[in-house]
Amino acid sequence: MLDIKHATLGDILTVNLTGQLNTLGCGQLGEVLDGWLATGGSNTLIDFAGVTYINSSGLRLLWRHHSLVTGKDGLVVFSSVHYTIFQVFDISGLAHLFQFANTFDEALGRFQPPRTDGSAETA
Repeated sequence: MLDIKHATLGDILTVNLTGQLNTLGCGQLGEVLDGWLATGGSNTLIDFAGVTYINSSGLRLLWRHHSLVTGKDGLVVFSSVHYTIFQVFDISGLAHLFQFANTFDEALGRFQPPRTDGSAETA
């Protein structure tokens, strides 16, 4: 079973997944992602912190979404991917296609436009 929580943060769809991204879960997640694209959205942040399993159906869905988003000049970033899940991306040869971030906040930062005024942001 896959639990999906999603929200929008500006022009970014944030998706928090918990459980198994298998054939059944792909149907649910596909509806969320396709719905986002249908509204004209593209930028997508998917938090994998709670994902315990992914199969080829999950990989295919994510690859398809990535292809559609990048075709609209959008960005897809995955956050908090556990090592065993990352290995599935790596072994399948798909890891190089995706952007991975260690944390949700780091992933969110990837969507920020670069500063053009020459100043640095302080923490």
